[in-house]
Amino acid sequence: MIRILIRTAIYLGSAALGLWIASLLLDGFEIQAPGFLVATIIFAGTQFLLSPHVTKASERYAVALTGGVGLISTLVALVKQAGLVKTLNSKGPFTVFAPTNTAFVALKKAAPDTYDAVTTDKALLTKVLTYHVLAKRVPSAAAVPAANKQASVKTVQGETIKLSLQNGKLTLNGSSRVIVADVKASNGVVHAINAVLVPTSLS
Repeated sequence: MIRILIRTAIYLGSAALGLWIASLLLDGFEIQAPGFLVATIIFAGTQFLLSPHVTKASERYAVALTGGVGLISTLVALVKQAGLVKTLNSKGPFTVFAPTNTAFVALKKAAPDTYDAVTTDKALLTKVLTYHVLAKRVPSAAAVPAANKQASVKTVQGETIKLSLQNGKLTLNGSSRVIVADVKASNGVVHAINAVLVPTSLS
């Protein structure tokens, strides 16, 4: 799963040249990564550049894209801090909604007490991180129809996430938008999101 998230971060790192460029380049491509979820987060950057799905047009932006690996470093660090690496490397399958570093910064600014409590208390951290995980594989092909029906999905943490579509974009709990979808690993799939999801019980 970690291998997946770093591949996702590479895409996000293209923001320096304009995030819309990367969106155009990756639109319609199915990004796949071998290995389990945590390993995928860590190794995905290199794998993306070697992917057969990378077209000549996108290769011109390879340098810019590789600059984005650090954009999910907060999530990777917190997964390790919570001791969830072994869990996410287990058989699964899982779906992970992966917040970017910018998402964590926004949470810290909007709700500093919540951010500080979560990042310093392992039990709370585990609760928040597992709220981003589903105990099943949910690709966008399944999530979008569910979002059209305003469906909710149960997380590993126990509470639910409400799916919806806003301006054609898959959105979680009305505010967190999926910005990279369907990054696959052997035991699940990752969707990168632009805002941290906080369980209702902690809001």
